[in-house]
Amino acid sequence: MFNTGATHEFKFCIDNCTCKFGKLPSLLQIINCAKPLVLNAKTFQSLNKAVINVVSLENLIINKIQENAFSEFSNLDDVIVLNTKIGSIDAKAFTNVTRLRFQECGFEDSPDLFSEKLEEVHFGSCNLEEIPNLDGLLNLAFLNLTGNYIKNIEVEAFAELFELEELYLSNNEIFKLPATSFINNQDLITLNLDNNPLKYFALNTSDSLETLSLKNCKLDSFDEESTRKLTSLNELILSYNNIKNITTKSLSYMSELSVVDLSYNKLTKLDDNIFSANSKLIKITLDGNNFQTLPDFYLNNDESFSLYTFSCKYCNLKELSASVFENMEGMINLELSHNKFKNVDNLFEKISSLKLLDISHNIIEYLSPQTFVNNRNLETLNIAGNPLVSLNPEVFANNHILREIDARNASLIMLWSNYNKEVQSLRKILLSGNQLHTLTEDDIKVMPKLEAIDLNLNPFSFNTSLCLVLQHLEENNVLPIEYTKNINNGFDKTFGEDIDGFSTMKWRDFHHGVCPDYYTPAPTKEVPYENTKFVPVPVNKIETLDENEDNDDDDDSSDYDDDQYTYDDTEDETSTRMLKDDSSLARATYILSVTSVFVLSALVVLTIAVTITLCVLRRNNRFEMQRANLPRLKIPLWNTMSGQKKHSGSVYRPLSEDLSGPKTPKLSRYEFTTAPVVHTA
Repeated sequence: MFNTGATHEFKFCIDNCTCKFGKLPSLLQIINCAKPLVLNAKTFQSLNKAVINVVSLENLIINKIQENAFSEFSNLDDVIVLNTKIGSIDAKAFTNVTRLRFQECGFEDSPDLFSEKLEEVHFGSCNLEEIPNLDGLLNLAFLNLTGNYIKNIEVEAFAELFELEELYLSNNEIFKLPATSFINNQDLITLNLDNNPLKYFALNTSDSLETLSLKNCKLDSFDEESTRKLTSLNELILSYNNIKNITTKSLSYMSELSVVDLSYNKLTKLDDNIFSANSKLIKITLDGNNFQTLPDFYLNNDESFSLYTFSCKYCNLKELSASVFENMEGMINLELSHNKFKNVDNLFEKISSLKLLDISHNIIEYLSPQTFVNNRNLETLNIAGNPLVSLNPEVFANNHILREIDARNASLIMLWSNYNKEVQSLRKILLSGNQLHTLTEDDIKVMPKLEAIDLNLNPFSFNTSLCLVLQHLEENNVLPIEYTKNINNGFDKTFGEDIDGFSTMKWRDFHHGVCPDYYTPAPTKEVPYENTKFVPVPVNKIETLDENEDNDDDDDSSDYDDDQYTYDDTEDETSTRMLKDDSSLARATYILSVTSVFVLSALVVLTIAVTITLCVLRRNNRFEMQRANLPRLKIPLWNTMSGQKKHSGSVYRPLSEDLSGPKTPKLSRYEFTTAPVVHTA
């Protein structure tokens, strides 16, 4: 009996099989049957077929799928067959199904299907050597034949698929594609032929195609004969081929083209007018070609591109003119990483709309204050892997919405070369893999709105000064970044972790406990501050690391400037907060320890004083307690006469319930050999 979570209860679905239902009873899974099956109406007779929308068959051996197998499923939409060996299939076995998927299946006989209802069919990695007979699928709109061993495509292979819109033939062994292969598929909008050894492509029969992908097809050329009919093409992918030349005329028919990918070919130059007929381009990718320089791209009629992204990574570029991007003034994302730029001054002055810029892994040693002066919309900058030595905050004076800088592996010896400007908008900075030995308070003041920082893989010396800077970061909720993406991948904006794709840790884990626990009060010492001000500074175990530093100079003020945290009026409040204990347990421990020390000290002093006094008295007067003439208080008894004040000390008075008994005997209060003289108080 199966509990499906609904009102329906089913008995055994199929003998010798494991059956599962999804979170809803609409999904039926049949897996791991002990014996080969013949699927027909009788196989599913115990099921309430009206509630099932999806049937999944996995890890089975099916001798035959008969025509009536799914005929009684009134609401069936999908049949999924995974990792299953199939003998034969009746042509009309899936006439009641909308979507059919075979994945990693083996067929003894090539499928021959007929259905007026089927709209999607998948034969993924099914070891097919030829395209099945699909002529009977009159309404088929989606066909996936990826990952098979298909070599030849006959002219009539798709001739009867008049409604076909998307066709995926990637990862096969197709070496030739007849130009008239899709002459009857006038609604075809997507064709994917990735990873086939085509070498040559020509398609002259369909003018409705919108997406054409020919990635890694070993193409030597792509000329106008290949594109004459592609007047509606929106996306063209030609990456990872052997194309050495592409002309303006090759793309001139594609007036609707918005995305072109020519990356990782063997191109060495492009004409200035290569995209002159493609005014609707929003993304150009030229990565992995050997250009050294780029042309001044322009459009016909002096128009401007509507470009969103331009990428030329690994292009061996050494220098570019600002006029390259003169007609791309609306560009948002520019990627020029892994090239050989030494100087990028004024290169981006024409791109005022630029938001994301990646110039990582070049050989840029210096960024002038004019580099990004016109890029007022810049939000993310990647300068990782350049030998910069230090950063100049004046470079970012005009970038008022810059939120993130990636400066990993940038050979930084110091973070900022000067403190003349603040980078007011900066929220995150990545500094791992540099040569930073310390950070100063002034370094942090340059970034007043910092939220996260990556300091990993730097040779820091955790002295008092650095620990105080880390304390300042922690108190201001600046998070230390634990992990950053692979530096060789450039700036990847695919996020989904703690801080925009970067995981964080605790500051204590960063310095491994070398710096003190900032939220536990520590003993303080008075350190003279300039202008005769005194400020308490925590005494901690790392002070011994500073002893050698103080010996370098006999000038006390210099030692202080080198080793101590610099304070101003606003920082007095910070140092006061620094000594407050936010943990009640830590405060209680501290109070108890201080009180214990005080009490023990008082007892020691009192004991010493009493001992000395007794020694002096014995030496001078031969002191005897019994013979001493000492002042005494006269303590009245409870039964004294009226008018005398009764003593409120520890004198026993019978309780009311004891008054009926005998009186308490009155005892002499003092046992002296001779009556001492008593002085009445």
